[in-house]
Amino acid sequence: MKTVAIVLAVLAVVVLSGFLYLKHRMNNTTDARDLQASIDEEVAKFLKQPQVRGVVVGVYKDGKSFIKGYGTISGAADGTAPDGATVFQIASVSKVFTATLLQILCDEGVVNMDATLDELLGRSMPLSPTVQQVTLRQLATHTSGFPRIPQSLDEKATEAAKGDDVLLDPYSHLGPQYIFDYLATAEDKKDAGRFEYSNYGMGLLGHVLEKVTGKDYESMVKERILAPLEMEGTGVTLSSSMQMHMAQGHTAKGSPTPIWRFAALAGAGALNSNVQDMLKFIQANVDDGKLLSRPFEKMKQPQFGGDTGIGWMQPTFIDKFLGNQQVVWHNGMVGGYASYLSIDAKTKTGVVILTNKALPPDMMGMMLMRKVRTQSWSSDPLSND
Repeated sequence: MKTVAIVLAVLAVVVLSGFLYLKHRMNNTTDARDLQASIDEEVAKFLKQPQVRGVVVGVYKDGKSFIKGYGTISGAADGTAPDGATVFQIASVSKVFTATLLQILCDEGVVNMDATLDELLGRSMPLSPTVQQVTLRQLATHTSGFPRIPQSLDEKATEAAKGDDVLLDPYSHLGPQYIFDYLATAEDKKDAGRFEYSNYGMGLLGHVLEKVTGKDYESMVKERILAPLEMEGTGVTLSSSMQMHMAQGHTAKGSPTPIWRFAALAGAGALNSNVQDMLKFIQANVDDGKLLSRPFEKMKQPQFGGDTGIGWMQPTFIDKFLGNQQVVWHNGMVGGYASYLSIDAKTKTGVVILTNKALPPDMMGMMLMRKVRTQSWSSDPLSND
């Protein structure tokens, strides 16, 4: 037993020493003064994974934007490389836009962040006692107790798919009325107050804002965010220009797949965008005096247990290990696309990654945020958009 204890103690010392050494390296990184080369290096690691297709990276640092595309739009070896205008589904990064819309409406006094569903919907539809006191803040911070997707809605979508694979386009089968009908029973809802990521909850938030304002979700996002920022390549509905620039999506196994359509819960993941536009969004959040700088200041603050802000996720353990102590972020993935967005308000920097394969780029995103923080440009950043 003594031998086992000694071995375990030695292993613990080795692991701790290794951890402290790596932590020291992370906190004492030499600036090689070539951020673009560092970006290329990190993306190259991501591209080594099997059947990775196209990737576009955008960086905002020192008031300057950098965009670079890698791989191909179509997936063919000799295909066209994506660029800053290439359109992807941004999936759950859409939630940040939904939460931003909420914060803007709260700042204007249109609605209160702590208004309850009973106050906003109780007169127009039956509500289970378990959902009556759920607030908009809880919907925006994933602390409402709603599941990721209610089981009953999943079953209804499967039935509506009529034998087709529901996962090929899961949000296309059920309209808003199904979303509101669930509130009468909310049979698998948990107690509010603890973090539980919920596509239903954030999508419901979008529908509640539609009820409050009398406007549809996409119109509100366009009016309050997209149009003022001249984000012409972003929207739920694909314009002719967006269709022309749309990257072909691919499943995790590399098979071509169509975009997901959202008959309901658009606020959870329906937006399409490109890196040019997403960099405009980053700049509008971090630069003083820009359109979204005041809402963002409130949104980035930790809420409840500290897992989220208003719509934004707080730094992960890996972020903190890498030194990304001040970031807020969000990721997203649908059937053929994945996305990552991260902002550091202290350094006024940001990273966006869009890819046309359902493969999470989160680790690459965290590493790029570290590079952006520790490395400087060798010259003015270039863009291939």
